[in-house]
Order: sequence, then structure tokens, then C-alpha cells
Amino acid sequence: MRPVEPAPGRCGDCAHRSANRADLEALIPGLASLGSGFGASVAESRLCMLHDRLVSPNDACGRFSRA
Repeated sequence: MRPVEPAPGRCGDCAHRSANRADLEALIPGLASLGSGFGASVAESRLCMLHDRLVSPNDACGRFSRA
């Protein structure tokens, strides 16, 4: 039997995730002008400052760091 590896932490709990929704407009200029910058398409996604991409709370990666 293989040992079970621990699951990576979720992005929603990670220190690299910018939790402030207003940061999205500051970090991605013009996002709100697309009409969905603060709407359903962004929802609970936030910017991962480590990977420089949008992540949802249930996404995960091996570089997780507890917030």
C-alpha cells in the first residue's frame, strides 16, 4: 500500500490569496469596466499573489501557506 499524501491546502485559506475584493481592480486596471469585474464571473475568486492568477477558494496547490 502507498502512504496517503496530505491534500494541499485550499486557496481560500492561503496567505498568498489577496482576500480583499477591491484589490482586483487595483491590480488589474480596467477589470470593472468589463462589466463583470465585481459580478458573478469573479464571484469568490481572488488574485493569488504568488502565481499572479485568479483562484477560487476551493483551488489548491503545493505552495499553500496558512493565512
